Amino acid sequence: MKKILIICFLLSQSIAGFSQENVALKKIEDSLKILGKAILYGESDLTKHNANVRFLKLMAKALVIENSFDYPFDSLITIARLKSEDKKFRIINWNLRKEDGTYEYFGFVQVWSSKQKKYLLYPLIDKSDSINNPETQTLEPRNWYGELYYKIVFNKFAGRKYYTLLAWDGNNNESQKKIIDVLTFNSNDKPVFGAPIFKYNKKTYKRIIFEYNATVSMSLKYDKQNTEYGKKKRTMIIFDRLCPADPSLEGSYAFYYPETNIFDSFIFKKGKWNFVKDVDARNPGESKEERKRRQQIIKEQKAHNQVKDEKVINSPYFHH
Repeated sequence: MKKILIICFLLSQSIAGFSQENVALKKIEDSLKILGKAILYGESDLTKHNANVRFLKLMAKALVIENSFDYPFDSLITIARLKSEDKKFRIINWNLRKEDGTYEYFGFVQVWSSKQKKYLLYPLIDKSDSINNPETQTLEPRNWYGELYYKIVFNKFAGRKYYTLLAWDGNNNESQKKIIDVLTFNSNDKPVFGAPIFKYNKKTYKRIIFEYNATVSMSLKYDKQNTEYGKKKRTMIIFDRLCPADPSLEGSYAFYYPETNIFDSFIFKKGKWNFVKDVDARNPGESKEERKRRQQIIKEQKAHNQVKDEKVINSPYFHH
């Protein structure tokens, strides 16, 4: 009987503690919600920057609270929240759009440390402007290629775990980007971005970056589709093939557009993402995450008068 009473007491204390943590997190979330809108719709870069500084401090405060890993932050529609299927880590990140049309990215990675038996917190510092040849670089949280993540793909090979990340980058008024990155962890559970696992056009890359016109949409998602080598469907990263509007514009990525109903892919095999051309995927469409993010991007563009009318959305290159 005494054992039962002790167990009941400990359980009640645990529930009470968890409840208090949730109350604290909810209070912070309410403040973050207001600041998030200021980051998105602020009248000037200074207004957005000031709101973002406060947002960063509050989010860091929230994420070091015990049990915060499972707190959803559902009301924060201005940020991306992604959790790996094995609960190894969670990424929370967002963007700040500047008056000149460029973007800066921010975020945190919560990582479970098997050595310390707790979640560690790593701020992500956007150094995109100073990273040369990002497709070939191995990066860390404080030297991060800024992007907005919308999908985690989990794979294992030879005892190693790979977390492939699909992302978007608004870049500037002329072009935008879709990115395939990969996240691994070193022996101290510190995040490492980029790995030589992408086999593309007879070369090996640590991440793949697609750049294209700012007014159109490129589909990049993880799905099951047919390849030209057979009717059997395989899980793959599938994407629109991009081409310049004219051969003379090759290399000028602001003039690259998705080809109509022509799709390529990466298929994971033996620890590598191998490029495969001509996937049989008629009108693959966008994932729910992509669609939600695209709609948010359009709202941002309208707020800054970058999209002048709805004709842009209905252009022949805009894939729904």
